[in-house]
Amino acid sequence: MRLFIAAPDIFPGDAVGNHCLGIARAARRLGWDARAYAQRFAGDVQPIETMFDEVRPDDTLWVSYSIHDPLLERLLALPGRKLCYFHGVTSPELLREFEPVTADLCARSVEQFPQLARFERIMANSRFTARSLAGVVQLEQIGILPPVCPDMPVFSRPGNRAAAASQDDLRLLTVGRVVPHKRVEDAIDIVARACGEGVEAYLRIVGTTPNGTYAHFLLERARELGVGERVELAGVLDDDSLFAEFNTADALLTVSQHEGFCVPVLEAMHLGLPCFVRTGTAASEVAAGCAVEFTALDEAALALRAMAQDRAIKERLDAAGKRRAAELLEQTSDEALRKIFCAAQ
Repeated sequence: MRLFIAAPDIFPGDAVGNHCLGIARAARRLGWDARAYAQRFAGDVQPIETMFDEVRPDDTLWVSYSIHDPLLERLLALPGRKLCYFHGVTSPELLREFEPVTADLCARSVEQFPQLARFERIMANSRFTARSLAGVVQLEQIGILPPVCPDMPVFSRPGNRAAAASQDDLRLLTVGRVVPHKRVEDAIDIVARACGEGVEAYLRIVGTTPNGTYAHFLLERARELGVGERVELAGVLDDDSLFAEFNTADALLTVSQHEGFCVPVLEAMHLGLPCFVRTGTAASEVAAGCAVEFTALDEAALALRAMAQDRAIKERLDAAGKRRAAELLEQTSDEALRKIFCAAQ
């Protein structure tokens, strides 16, 4: 049995790339001959053009879809069974100001949605994401599979964080690509508001900064709000350094206006780090009541102050988050994937 995994880009460290490579590892453990292909890639991946002459009628194709794919029509024309894993597409309007080229690609992606109905099966990373395909396919026919694998480095770590080094400071963490729709400036604003409430809050921003203009805007924003010395862009970190950030933070802060899943929330809950999540995205679905949710920035600042003053709140979030993380990781087990692969045959 052969599984061909295809995506425009597959890079270790990127959420889509990590998932593609994780699916390949799981499939191999289950006895499949699994290979990953992409147009742009690094690691154990092959050029996608070499795949088109290899796929046979008894093979299975797994297409990872997250943005306009110029090869979609050719992929659909291949023989064999075809499964689409839909990561969701960011609303173009959230990207237009700082990333107009990406915004245009996202708009073109929405135009491709009707073609996704031609796949034998569609999986999505969350119910939130699946709803964006309403009118294209029947939502009850879309399977849900979290975009992670239990053998990813963070999930191999025990969920026992070190005790806080200081009881005075509140160390906040954001993790993910530092791009406009993540609204990192709102996290900076929350830090300023929390400080105004008497909390000694600090923020570490971990993730790639592909847009220099936006990164500069964030640092200027921090200075304007008087918290320039409390906000740091940490950039991309290796697995050990990322774990250290989770281990020493007091809370994860997620302020994005669009999340198809939000892997950092799952990682944080697994490790026992309390999460504060803006409502209206799939991050709320991931947390499922096990995080502090907020709509207004003042709400977040006040909730952070409450946790800083009451250790019992942190302990409740820790325990609830670990239980929720275990539930989600069970959904991605090899046995769960075996059922998906077998259903695709």
